[in-house]
Amino acid sequence: MYDKKHACVLPFNHMAIRPDGRIFPCCIFRWDDVPEDLNIFHKDPFNHPYFVKLREKMLADEYISGCDYCYKQEELNIFSMRHQSTKNATRYGCTSLRDNKPSELRYVDLSISNTCNNKCRMCGPDLSTSWYSDARKLGRDIPKGIVTNPFVESGDFSKLTYLKLLGGEPLMEQKIIKKILKQCKLKDLTVNLITNTSLVPDEELHDLFTKCKRVDVSLSVDSKGKLNEFLRSGSDWNTTVQNLNWFKEREQYYKIYVHSIVSIYNCNRMPDLIDFIRFKYRIAQSYILADGPPYMMPRNLPEQVKQKLKIIIKKQLHEYKDYAIFKEMLRELEKEGDWQNFLMYDNKMNILRNEHWKDHNPKLYSMLKPYMQDLSEVNKDNEKYYASLARRNND
Repeated sequence: MYDKKHACVLPFNHMAIRPDGRIFPCCIFRWDDVPEDLNIFHKDPFNHPYFVKLREKMLADEYISGCDYCYKQEELNIFSMRHQSTKNATRYGCTSLRDNKPSELRYVDLSISNTCNNKCRMCGPDLSTSWYSDARKLGRDIPKGIVTNPFVESGDFSKLTYLKLLGGEPLMEQKIIKKILKQCKLKDLTVNLITNTSLVPDEELHDLFTKCKRVDVSLSVDSKGKLNEFLRSGSDWNTTVQNLNWFKEREQYYKIYVHSIVSIYNCNRMPDLIDFIRFKYRIAQSYILADGPPYMMPRNLPEQVKQKLKIIIKKQLHEYKDYAIFKEMLRELEKEGDWQNFLMYDNKMNILRNEHWKDHNPKLYSMLKPYMQDLSEVNKDNEKYYASLARRNND
């Protein structure tokens, strides 16, 4: 399979289903050209014409625009998700492409609902109910109530060999997880739980997990200490550490690793968390670049700051050569950004939440301070804007 330049095993046995029922070939597939009717309400979503055509292109090893993220990683000799899926095809149940067998759904990437106790800066109301209040103040549309995935009730879980659970925060939906697991052949099932590390499984759910073939737990932590609390608003660092310890103490049942997102706010602080995780917990950790919202991407830094960061990151790359993110960061810093756009949105969010990141990342702030313009007039405009929205909402 590695000799194939563009093909991936996932579309032959897998669907990624978001809380509102939308379906994607995988969790990092670019959504731009995915048709709106590719959703759980289609009569046969796994064999939707889009999926059929995609599989034909994969068999012909044609370039797929939605897979661009993996292709770009591979240009840097980074082990991409496409390569990872190929390597783990048997565990995922994604062997149809390799074995030339008919496609059958064996792996579901399931966002259970948008119920969440965090309102991360990089997120929004589609994936977090805690974002509703802020989104309303920003004049954004919000869902009506909690969005629960229709696949939870209508899907067939009995043939699955791999189940990835996301939210929102999936451990806020433990009742639903238990219901799903009780439909599965646990001895044949691998579960991948993606959690923000704010909660742990209760006794009954833990017992079900122990009966599974394997349970991988991805603990989402973006930085160390107060900076993580800023990025994942609603989180508490002491609780995060407590729950890291809980999973670490149960390593015989869970294969744990830490998954992190690097944005403009923590782009100079990656070694802090890497060292904390590898020396205290001795578990794997991976970073990926934030791909949204656009203002949070490191490319938006001023050019002079980018040049300083490149020097720092090149030194870090030498020390942390096993971490692909440093290569990706160097390429990210070559891209053209929009510093003014970052200033506008960052300022708007800081006012909205009555917070600022400067005390949580003082080194980065000191580099950026010369490029921070007088935002007093922008502040006044934003405050007026929020006041008018508040009046409108009250009315």
